[in-house]
Amino acid sequence: MSELTIASFNLHWGRGPRRSGWAPFDVVDACKQLDADVVVLQESWAPDGDLAQHDAVAAALGAEAVVVPLSRADVEPRLRVVSRADNREARQGTGDWCLALLSRLPITSTDVIALPQLWLDPCSRAVLRAEIDVDGRPLQVAATHFSHLEFGSPLQARALRRALPPVDRPGVFVGDMNMWGWTISAMAPDGWQRAVRGKTWPARRPSHQIDHLLVTDQVEVVESEVLPDLGSDHRPIRARLRLR
Repeated sequence: MSELTIASFNLHWGRGPRRSGWAPFDVVDACKQLDADVVVLQESWAPDGDLAQHDAVAAALGAEAVVVPLSRADVEPRLRVVSRADNREARQGTGDWCLALLSRLPITSTDVIALPQLWLDPCSRAVLRAEIDVDGRPLQVAATHFSHLEFGSPLQARALRRALPPVDRPGVFVGDMNMWGWTISAMAPDGWQRAVRGKTWPARRPSHQIDHLLVTDQVEVVESEVLPDLGSDHRPIRARLRLR
């Protein structure tokens, strides 16, 4: 039977929320607890000259990692984005702030679709696409760390729709969307349905769901959930899916 588990987790540089003093947590252990075949990570920290968080997790899970940097950033003396990913001439920052897709199942193809740059957004934005082999059947996964509403993210809706898999094929759209479920549903083409419902942010006492997983009609949601606080400022989400 063509089934898999997909999870999404905003790592927040591997640090807790500001109120915790940005206390570090064990990223590898947290990602092991996701117990997923495919894991999408946002805000994964890749320090210059040292092991990236997504690479450490991939090695621990026996997974292949596909990564796109979205900005240059710093961890000390505080967490901060300092420039967009395409502004590398000055080499500001001490590492890359990344979107990553990790899979224990075979990845047959990948590509990255850049989203239009919003003037107010300090980060680059993109859709990372991968075709996953699920028991001999292809599943199209589109992962993103979308811009904020206050930066004008609806202006990226047309490009987002073009980047998503066709609705008549098995597809998943997943990530930190930085908006409510009804808003991202309105941006996606007809035929995409929300698979996970529950508050994800802030992690300690969540009041909003801004992390989402959507599927096409060709994908059945066997079960889904928001997972407990694992150390970041977001709670992870996870879904067990079956290809129809």
